[in-house]
Amino acid sequence: MKKLFLLVLVAMVSTVSFAQMSWNVKAGVNMSNMSDMEADMKFGYQVGVGMEYAFDDMWSLRPSLMFITKGCKAGEGDYEEKLNPMYLQIPIMAAAGFNISDNMRFIVNAGPYIGFGIGGKYSSEDEGEKEEYDIFGDEGFDGKRFDFGVGVGVGLEISKFIVSLDGMFGLTKVFDVEEVSPKNTTIALSVGYKF
Repeated sequence: MKKLFLLVLVAMVSTVSFAQMSWNVKAGVNMSNMSDMEADMKFGYQVGVGMEYAFDDMWSLRPSLMFITKGCKAGEGDYEEKLNPMYLQIPIMAAAGFNISDNMRFIVNAGPYIGFGIGGKYSSEDEGEKEEYDIFGDEGFDGKRFDFGVGVGVGLEISKFIVSLDGMFGLTKVFDVEEVSPKNTTIALSVGYKF
């Protein structure tokens, strides 16, 4: 028993002693849609800060805090409607890094995310007549603020710079709509800088 305790203690100390922490900032563009709805993708954006906790040369944990716009659009002819929700989102990604050269690494990551709706509008226009509602308000459009899903992504780190392509796939129904179950889906291209 003492040997097992000593082995666990040595493993913990060596992991903590190697673990390195760094910070980063990111910004990018995305294309979003909602599953189970007849809608088109819309462009959006995202900005945020992140942390990297490296366990060894390969494995790390990468939580972030992001401001992100999502939603979708639909319509034809003189009719158009848009959903433009905005979220604070926290992805917590487990990442594996592979060295390509001395200052270049290829990154693969995956993990869950949680999001909280902080604003946004639903708008529609039909032959010049416009309507607009708060998505997370009580004036006719009742969106659910909580969003949860999984993310996957790949990236390239060149010295201190980061380029990443990520997909976020919602598992939570975000609007009460009869006969459908809309969930957020987002594909994002971001650039960042590590400190």
